Amino acid sequence: MAAAFTALFTFLSTILTWALDGVLWLLGKAFYLPFDGLLTVISSIFNAIDLSSFVATYAMNWAGLPTQLIWFVNAVGIPQGLTVLVSSIIIRLCLNLIPAAFTRI
Repeated sequence: MAAAFTALFTFLSTILTWALDGVLWLLGKAFYLPFDGLLTVISSIFNAIDLSSFVATYAMNWAGLPTQLIWFVNAVGIPQGLTVLVSSIIIRLCLNLIPAAFTRI
């Protein structure tokens, strides 16, 4: 009798494990496919923008500056400062997208 119950519970746990694996796989695909499609569209948009001439022009402008000025700009940390400033603005804009109702306690 104990062997029958053990076999029954083993069978039920196998079926439950199989069903939960199927549900989790389905949920994973349900979230993965739309997100993957969105990222593909965003990637296609960025690939369609041609920035090669802009980058070449920007590099030529920096190459035309005196070496002392380039050294000073790097020594002061202007590129790092601009990176921090722009990233903080982007983070602030993203945080403003969160409605105030969800952020109040």
